[in-house]
Amino acid sequence: MSSTTCGNCDAPLTGPYCAHCGQHAHESARSLGALFHDAWHLITHIDGRLWTTLATLLTQPGRLTRDYFAGRRARHLPPFRLYFVLSLLFFGLASVSEHLHPSGAIAHRDLTPADVAGIRADLQQAGAAAPAIARHLHATDSGIDVDVGPATCDRLQLRWLQAEVRAACRRQIADSGKSMAHAFRSYIPKMMFVFLPLVALVMVPLYWTSHYYVEHLVFFLHTHAALFLAMMLDMLLELLSHALAWLNALAALGGIALSCYAVWYVYRSMRRFYGEGRAATLGKLAVISLSYLTFLAVMMAATLLISALTA
Repeated sequence: MSSTTCGNCDAPLTGPYCAHCGQHAHESARSLGALFHDAWHLITHIDGRLWTTLATLLTQPGRLTRDYFAGRRARHLPPFRLYFVLSLLFFGLASVSEHLHPSGAIAHRDLTPADVAGIRADLQQAGAAAPAIARHLHATDSGIDVDVGPATCDRLQLRWLQAEVRAACRRQIADSGKSMAHAFRSYIPKMMFVFLPLVALVMVPLYWTSHYYVEHLVFFLHTHAALFLAMMLDMLLELLSHALAWLNALAALGGIALSCYAVWYVYRSMRRFYGEGRAATLGKLAVISLSYLTFLAVMMAATLLISALTA
């Protein structure tokens, strides 16, 4: 086989890439040069568009969606690939962050005797109003301990899945809920692939005469990808603040800044992509926000139930 033919499909080569199958014409796949070329190509290119896509995604809300449906697709990563990559990175970083700082910086210190005394007083006061709940709560040196046993599970009264829920309750008590927490973290990324198409349906009656469902779906893929990226930056800042004390003040503002950014981002994305005025956009943003929170609550509850039943 000569160097003028593709090693993958034997088609004649007319440039650095095969015109038939797209493989790069490396001199040898066994050379370090070829290996480093592939790594450099991935970091700086990812179809050549990673850094341009991320910068546009963060700073120009709605631009990626508008360009995608205007036919200018070659310059940016495709929406599903972009969302998939950023969601994997986000949930991976969230898992690392939780492992390193499971309860935040404050939870790493024991409570003072005055704190424990205050908790006990609060529990006694609560016991007068709700003894059935308060008798399971006890003050400890590190907070409040919930004292429940298998008998508590047997008192659960449900119309559906009662036996399954009671069995799941006993399993979670046996391992202090660790298996359910692990299952919950593993299910959330999967549930998001159900959640986003459902939220996109809300947009259909709002833009019935001017846009198709797939446009709304891509809009939410881009919007969620941007919010995942922003939340990752916030988590990185939080992690750095544990090592660099001078970042604590900045990290404390991160959550507020992130909330403001999220509201501004969705509003600006809608304005840029759908092209409506401020009043119409704000009205539809209110509808979408209410629907989003409702779907999110249902999704979280369903994920929690599935996690408990399958853990």
